[in-house]
Amino acid sequence: MNWIFRAALAGTMAGTLAGAPIYPAQNQAAGVVLEVDGATVNGSNLSAGTSLYVGDVVNTESDGHAQLRVRHTMFQMIGETHAAFFPGPTGAVVELRHGTLIVALNNVAEGFEIFASDVRIVPKAGRPILAQITMNSSCDLQIKIQHGTLEATSGKETKTLEEAHDYDVIPEYSVNESRNPAISPDELEYHRGHEHKVCALAAKLGPNPAATGLSHFKIIAAAVGAGILIPILLHTGGGGQPPESPFTP
Repeated sequence: MNWIFRAALAGTMAGTLAGAPIYPAQNQAAGVVLEVDGATVNGSNLSAGTSLYVGDVVNTESDGHAQLRVRHTMFQMIGETHAAFFPGPTGAVVELRHGTLIVALNNVAEGFEIFASDVRIVPKAGRPILAQITMNSSCDLQIKIQHGTLEATSGKETKTLEEAHDYDVIPEYSVNESRNPAISPDELEYHRGHEHKVCALAAKLGPNPAATGLSHFKIIAAAVGAGILIPILLHTGGGGQPPESPFTP
């Protein structure tokens, strides 16, 4: 079993989270940094063992990475990724603003929510979950699933995303969110601070894509099959070995 599931199962970080809040008013702990290189929050460098607090926006450099835990869900951010993390009532809540996020969960009692533009991604019943979400722009999203099943909603369409499949996803609306500290996508106030624009490709689908046999979700044919290998190129700096990919068998 790879490191990300060992960490999720062991729960070794379940005790007191280390570090001081970056925003004094945002003093509710959201998670903890497990491993990091080339990542910042609010302009300050992150280090392993540092706590994340509600509203913190984590940014990785082009050759950076950050491995995080929020409740029981493990996350890995790779180069040029921007995301905010929140401890929701039933599991982690993440606002992915740009880049690539890997998510792993092996706890049947907990879930997570990942928001990328207007697309909402949650796990279905099976565990373990291991998936990668890449947001190239606010209207361009891919979801790769190694283990488990996800459910994603874009506009009025909800789709079950199956294990060992890759999907191109067309968000219904582009959401460009830049507030820092961030506001959880679960909060009503979240939708009052930015503008929603219809994505051009979504507009071509029409108001009811299902009625015309169209969809916000397209399976990438090359990814359908027994195994998906999603390479993660991480650099530790200082001449060390790169961390093991959670997608390595």
